Amino acid sequence: MLKIFYDHLVIREDVITALDAFSLDPLEKEELVRLVDSHLHHHILNVILNHLPKDKHPEFMNLFIKTPHDRKLLDYLKTHISIDIESQITTHAVKVKKEILEDIRKSRRSK
Repeated sequence: MLKIFYDHLVIREDVITALDAFSLDPLEKEELVRLVDSHLHHHILNVILNHLPKDKHPEFMNLFIKTPHDRKLLDYLKTHISIDIESQITTHAVKVKKEILEDIRKSRRSK
């Protein structure tokens, strides 16, 4: 799993624990975890880009593509976004994870 600068703001263990309740092949579980990560990533990038001024999008994306793990990207965002972007990322990640966990629970009930 690729490290991303906002990983410390997004706790994924509860989703992984929910997946452990299923009898999944390790490769299936790995694929599901990747899908969850991808889903969260797209939502978080959307939050970031919605708050970042449009003229900063190309610069941010270039920096992100070069060094997605670099925590300095968070400093960059804090410099260019007037709201508490860490809080926004965390809040949105919790919301998306809640939706994912509900889908997992529904899947268990339908079996």
